[in-house]
Amino acid sequence: MESQISNNKTIAKNTMFLYIRTLIVLGISLYTSRVVLQVLGAEDLGIYNVVGGIVTMMSFFQAAQTKATSRFITYELGKHSSNNILQKVFSVCMTIHIIIAIISVVLGETVGLWIITHWTDIPLERQAAAMWVYQFAIIVFCCQIVRVPYDAIVVAHERMSMYAYMSILEAVLLLGMAFLLMVTPGDSLIYYSASVALIAFIVFLCYYIYVRKLYNAYRYKPTWDKEYSMRILSFSGWTLLGSSANTATQQGTNLLMNNFVGLIANAALGFASQVNIAVSKFVNGFSTAFTPQIIKLYAQKEYESMHILMNRSSKFSFVLCYLMALPLITNMGFILSLWLGNNIPMYTKEFCQLILVCTVVDATTGVYNTTITATGKIKYYQMAISISFLLDLACCYVLLVCSVNPVFVFGSRILTRGIINMLIGLYYVKSYTYFDILYYSKTVLLNIILTIIISIIPVYFIAKVTDGWMCLITTSFVSVFLIIVCTLYIIMTQSERKSVLSKLMHKLN
Repeated sequence: MESQISNNKTIAKNTMFLYIRTLIVLGISLYTSRVVLQVLGAEDLGIYNVVGGIVTMMSFFQAAQTKATSRFITYELGKHSSNNILQKVFSVCMTIHIIIAIISVVLGETVGLWIITHWTDIPLERQAAAMWVYQFAIIVFCCQIVRVPYDAIVVAHERMSMYAYMSILEAVLLLGMAFLLMVTPGDSLIYYSASVALIAFIVFLCYYIYVRKLYNAYRYKPTWDKEYSMRILSFSGWTLLGSSANTATQQGTNLLMNNFVGLIANAALGFASQVNIAVSKFVNGFSTAFTPQIIKLYAQKEYESMHILMNRSSKFSFVLCYLMALPLITNMGFILSLWLGNNIPMYTKEFCQLILVCTVVDATTGVYNTTITATGKIKYYQMAISISFLLDLACCYVLLVCSVNPVFVFGSRILTRGIINMLIGLYYVKSYTYFDILYYSKTVLLNIILTIIISIIPVYFIAKVTDGWMCLITTSFVSVFLIIVCTLYIIMTQSERKSVLSKLMHKLN
């Protein structure tokens, strides 16, 4: 019991750190982008994005390996494995990441250079600067790759304060660098790229020193343990399958929309993606706080405690996402006019609203992916969701061929990527961890549906009779009030509600 209370306190504290970090980093990043645009200009910034994007394509493999590294380190930590085992797992992960870095450099200096010289339309007078940008981008990428195991250690040990501080430090350094560019003579594009590379190295060094100082178990020794290497590579390989299908679906949807609807649809999709990323950052902070605990509980075979934590993660992820999503969905037209002015591309409002619905569903069901990741049995799950992603692409093609309105085409992913993925996740969670789906449906999903119905009806009618700032303020207030009340008296259990209210009264007194 005491252990559970301690875990809840840790999760709450870590969530607070991650939320504060997200708010600060998001604010600083937005302002930094503005300053960089002013200093570099649109053309040089375009060169930076194009050249940097070529290197970013190689992050395809890094993403899969990052998930594998985080899972295996957290799992062994949850099992209370010896320092020798932890060192072996860390060393294997580090060796794999070093190999990825070397391969990335080789590909970057061959295939990447060929793409820049043959496929990009960079003005002749800026090609030399573009080459410098490219080399610095490779350095940044390598620093990020070899930093991943250290990031995983920090998260596995639930040192979210350190994780938050480093993210804020990186954002502040980038902002400071942007201001320095204003008074630095010479080629600002080259200096900007060099500064980004230097900051990436500084952040890596900070993580390295922090882990070395606090944890004796993580000392890198070049090694290739066959058992752990094969398990980690197999895990990352199946993760790569799902990531590939997801990427193919997203890019395929963009191409199909471009061919059947035109560039206007692509612009709308781009803005919808930005809205989705902004909201998802807050929800991901919450799920990051839960993830280590779920993996550790599975490693310890404490399935009942894990299921309780899964239910809480699902409920509160929904609440946090829905709190932001409902006012945004209701006032999307007005918010877009404030953001983009009067030149809003067709379908932007509807795409943004639909993608927020998808985000709410993903936030609610994201814990399934975390739990299945904890088991390490991801082969059939990744195959199933890959089919789901490709089904989304197939539906998009069929509907566009049939000349269906693009709004309904985009909306079809709520079924294919949302509902179907939820059912797939529930099936495999039950299969691998004996999860009680019926209990979850009655105590979590049903209560979430009731909350949506109760909150959305009055907000809808308010939106019908008001507009502009009045609508935004009124619907936001009513949304927050109704969602909080529903959370306390519908979504929360009696014990959760008593705990929250008692803590609130204690703070007030």
